[in-house]
Amino acid sequence: MIREYSDKDVYEAFLERMHLLFKEFDNIYISFSGGKDSGLLLDMTLDFRDRHYPDKKSVYFIRILKPSTQ
Repeated sequence: MIREYSDKDVYEAFLERMHLLFKEFDNIYISFSGGKDSGLLLDMTLDFRDRHYPDKKSVYFIRILKPSTQ
């Protein structure tokens, strides 16, 4: 596989992908673990929705819990 690099930074790529998701899908599901990375993804997604698609409220968040090891 040949790796291709883009002139876009990570945030620009995020915005482009979010526009695609919000235009193409009625419902958007995001799973998260509660860690720093997934918390940032949740915050960025909600900010994006509120700024660019304020009427679209069908964004769902699913928290992934680790199974108990008792």
